[in-house]
Amino acid sequence: MQELRGLLESSRGKRVVITFHTIGDRDAVGSAVALSSYFTDATVVTPNFITSNAKHMLSVLGLGGKVTGKLPAGAELVIVCDANNTYALASMGQKIVERGTELLFIDHHALHDNGPAGSIFNDEGYNSTASIVYDVLKSLGAQVSKKTAVLLLNGIVADSADLQNASSLTFRQIAELLEIADMQFSFVVQHFKTEVPLANKYRVIKDVFSANVETVGKYLLVYGTASEHANVVADAALRLDCDASVFWAVSSSEASLSARLRAQCSDELHVHLGVIMEGIGPMLGGEGGGHACAAGAYGPKRESATEAGMEAVRQIKEKMLSSSGKVA
Repeated sequence: MQELRGLLESSRGKRVVITFHTIGDRDAVGSAVALSSYFTDATVVTPNFITSNAKHMLSVLGLGGKVTGKLPAGAELVIVCDANNTYALASMGQKIVERGTELLFIDHHALHDNGPAGSIFNDEGYNSTASIVYDVLKSLGAQVSKKTAVLLLNGIVADSADLQNASSLTFRQIAELLEIADMQFSFVVQHFKTEVPLANKYRVIKDVFSANVETVGKYLLVYGTASEHANVVADAALRLDCDASVFWAVSSSEASLSARLRAQCSDELHVHLGVIMEGIGPMLGGEGGGHACAAGAYGPKRESATEAGMEAVRQIKEKMLSSSGKVA
């Protein structure tokens, strides 16, 4: 943290670009916009687009125009939030590498072995990048405004899996930020979620109830095909109290795979889904990674979606059987 603080402090007057992984969520977008408030000349750029919840968050705060899709020229430092390699930035990552701009990654996921050189602050002890950003802003003595507090609250809450992977630090930070924002926790949880269309709800429910359900030792595993967003279906399955879920989906351009695990199971099984997904990403011709309890992979090999999904299922089942004292 001291090294990160020093780098940010020395870069405050530079022309800075702050970005995040593709399909930026509330943690990625909230962290980037919150961090931009520290610099005198900072531009927040998205590699492609941001989620509807992230858009809603910015709109409610009157920050709808804060994130641009154009990478400006002349940046002296590029900060990547919520990712630890430029591959997570799609084609924009290659542009940044070609320009040779100084890079800084701020992240809380499992580290990738590949990627261009750059300064990396990566700590899986944090449940979100927003949590890291809040800590470093405090250490810099930066003023955290109400809007910044709400951005950070959104990131921390969104990435905490309904507080299941929250630590004592998480709760302390939430309490402090709620005081700054002058908000109730229930308001943050409910107000910053966009209304899900009825058709989407129907598809998610249908996907979950069409899935495979297996008792593996003492654990319940749910897996199968998602009609649209694999991550949404995987989350829904976990909320139904299964121990682990794996879902895959195919779009017109790529295959995507999402896996979820109850926090308690991650410790019991000694499983890190981010590591599993990093190994599975190449099966899809792309990348993978994430948290110990929530991770994903994606790539253009759409025909390999089921094979990749079943490989993730196989590895999780193997750990479950081993933990239950059974032979795979």
